[in-house]
Amino acid sequence: MRGPKAVPRRGTISRNLKTALVAEALQLAEADDPVAVITRVGEFYAGLEDELEVIASIRLDAVRELRRRGWAYQRIADATGLSKPRVQQLATSAGVGGHLRRPAADNEG
Repeated sequence: MRGPKAVPRRGTISRNLKTALVAEALQLAEADDPVAVITRVGEFYAGLEDELEVIASIRLDAVRELRRRGWAYQRIADATGLSKPRVQQLATSAGVGGHLRRPAADNEG
């Protein structure tokens, strides 16, 4: 049995990106053949995944830095609104999973 559903977060993207995505969606929908639309959208998603990896790496770098500073999973979760298990997943992906010794100077920072 799965836990309670996460509360949806309101996303934030720049106006320029939103405009570009709407323009791309309109182009994708232009094909008269539904099979072509499905194929084009699939190709778009595949390309988008590559670009999203760049964005994801920025978050992993930030998690890595907080863990380096000695922040506990729960502290990161509380500060970011992510669940503790999600923070643990991110830390593992960032290569800093497990228990870290907290540096004395950064315990409160």
